[in-house]
Amino acid sequence: MSVSRPILYKTLALGLIAAAGSLSSLVLAAELPAGTVISAANIDQIKNDTFEGHSIANLLTEKMEWRIRHSGWKLPLAQSKEVPLDPRWVEASQANAGKASINKDACQVDNWGAGAPFPSIDMQDPQAAEKLIWNWHLGQLVGDVSQVPQYTQLLIDGKKGVHAEPVAEFSRYTMKGRLSGPAVEGDGSERGRQLLYFKSPSDMKGLGTYTQMYDSDKVNDVWAYIPAVRRVRRLSGGAWMDPVGSSDQLQDDLEIFNARPCWYSEYKLLGKRWVLAVANSKTGLWNPDGKSFAEKYPVVEDAAPYWNMNNNDFEPREVYVIEAITPSVHPYSKKVLYMDVKYPRFYYAEAYDRKGEFWKFMEFHSYANTAAGDIRTTAGAVIDFQRNHATLSMIDTKSWKTNFDAKASDFSLQTLQKAGR
Repeated sequence: MSVSRPILYKTLALGLIAAAGSLSSLVLAAELPAGTVISAANIDQIKNDTFEGHSIANLLTEKMEWRIRHSGWKLPLAQSKEVPLDPRWVEASQANAGKASINKDACQVDNWGAGAPFPSIDMQDPQAAEKLIWNWHLGQLVGDVSQVPQYTQLLIDGKKGVHAEPVAEFSRYTMKGRLSGPAVEGDGSERGRQLLYFKSPSDMKGLGTYTQMYDSDKVNDVWAYIPAVRRVRRLSGGAWMDPVGSSDQLQDDLEIFNARPCWYSEYKLLGKRWVLAVANSKTGLWNPDGKSFAEKYPVVEDAAPYWNMNNNDFEPREVYVIEAITPSVHPYSKKVLYMDVKYPRFYYAEAYDRKGEFWKFMEFHSYANTAAGDIRTTAGAVIDFQRNHATLSMIDTKSWKTNFDAKASDFSLQTLQKAGR
């Protein structure tokens, strides 16, 4: 079959134009320098550009891009850096390879000593997502004992700004999986102990909780101290799903995921991808002695909606994407979690309500404290987009202590009562 010359010329011309257009888009795409700030003002212009070889479009999840476009979030690009891991933790994790296994009936991991129980994850393993959650639950790099003498929870109205700045203290003592001395303290039934109590304002001072966490399907034992009546109240077994004070954060949202893995109904590994996250955070994100907003909260932008941590360093990190299905009595229907591939650390989570609609976005910043071998949170945000409200947890990193001389009896109900008086 013959083709007329005009048609052939037209076809060739269209092909050349299309090829030129494709070549033009490739030429226009650029490798962005560190220090470039992604914002609503430039996202359309730089979306196809790259940073460290990754396109900006591929470094942003759907909800991250939505926040940039509609909620004033800005992401300054920083060169990625290796996160140093505690050699003791690495050695303990490697020792679990091929030995540890999930015991669903007992709600525990058998043959686990310390570190991450599952140091190598096969993406095709039907238990891959569950193993990752257990790695987080048992293998966090938080030290055998840690104490944050003061952090603040900024309660923020998206239109009016900060309306409360309570200050609290948080401590955690590990009873199992210890990296210094005996791996287990006590009879082995406890996983750890937690203390949290408020120091200010005056109407909250002394209010706090003491939690005993178990290495089984047993729910946490939680006691609350009520300073107004100088009494201790034991909370229900469902306290792990309750809000922390008047914040937007559930007990289950501490560090993004704070539940025993078997309390959730199901986990799905949705894949691996790259995102921009803060893994080598600036420190001093909260200066309690600062006079102005900028001095007190140097990474937070003092403009609506007032919760954006726009002045930290965001770098490319490879993450697992995990869908966690909650029990039917949980306020959320599911969480979508973004965990670093190299060590158990969550950077982001999306929470959905019982109707399956997007509800909250969680964002946590961290850095490695090489002196003690722990990974420290510098700031965390739990943003409730349905009510235009957020809670920012800002840590006084200068006062943080890890692996100091302490014993289990220092973390008890009596300690909580003493602190509250």
